[in-house]
Amino acid sequence: MRRSFVLVLAAAGILLAGAVISVPADVSQNVRVNRQEIEAFSYCGLPHSGSFSDLSTVLNGLLGSMSNQNIAPSGDLIAIYHLSPSGEMPDRIEYEVGFPITAQVFPQPPLQKKTWEYTQVAYAEHRGDYADSADTVDEMLTWIDAGGYVQEGPILARFLVIPSDDVRTSDLRTEIWIPITRK
Repeated sequence: MRRSFVLVLAAAGILLAGAVISVPADVSQNVRVNRQEIEAFSYCGLPHSGSFSDLSTVLNGLLGSMSNQNIAPSGDLIAIYHLSPSGEMPDRIEYEVGFPITAQVFPQPPLQKKTWEYTQVAYAEHRGDYADSADTVDEMLTWIDAGGYVQEGPILARFLVIPSDDVRTSDLRTEIWIPITRK
């Protein structure tokens, strides 16, 4: 999982430029992991099966299609990664990029309207270089296991600050969500 996720966020960073629980004692305090109940939400996504090197094309397709259909985002850019728990990096991976939208929006192909239905997530904010995000995910997975939880769904990244010429790498902020359920 670690190797896959770091490659995903590193690719995303490069290509984008174009209720709280205390952390168990055996988990590093470098990353504050929390558990939160959230409401399901609708999002407009563009799914893709292939290489992460396609990400800029997928993102451009999302933005162009949303613009052509006059769809306004109602939140931050998200990416959902359907990764294998084995941590192996397959030649083709399932992922999607999108934005939250209001329930009244009905996108047309190639966009898809979906619902994030996971209502309990472990989350942490990763600050800085995407190349270091695997450490955040590792600490989250350790926290999940130590807290008596298991991962229940795909990893969601919410890009709070995205790369641009004006943003230093150290200022990048990404919230990472991992759906969880009790063991």
